[in-house]
Amino acid sequence: MTFGQSLQFILTALFLLGVYSYKWALHFQYLRVKNKKKAGSWKDFYTRNFSNKKDLEWWKESFMILPLLYPTIMTGKESEDFWLSKIKRTNLALYFLLMILLLTGIYFSKLSERPF
Repeated sequence: MTFGQSLQFILTALFLLGVYSYKWALHFQYLRVKNKKKAGSWKDFYTRNFSNKKDLEWWKESFMILPLLYPTIMTGKESEDFWLSKIKRTNLALYFLLMILLLTGIYFSKLSERPF
């Protein structure tokens, strides 16, 4: 792999991790809303700015509450469904980034096998 190919692969992987991290922040906001608290900012997940007693529990739970391949089911409550739809959109972005990562990996592996 050339430097450009490696750089593109690494940047896509880092962007994928960043979007997944943002998904965790959305999970944290969803858990706050689900438990009838204010959603707060998505930055609260990273700064660990806990305004409620149970925020630490919700912070720990937010990592795997809705895994990527698990279907996100709407509840019928407007306030919760807003956050669930944001999580669904983030899942779609993650699927798209995974496809890009997979396709570029296949392309770069075939590119290095070609005789010039």
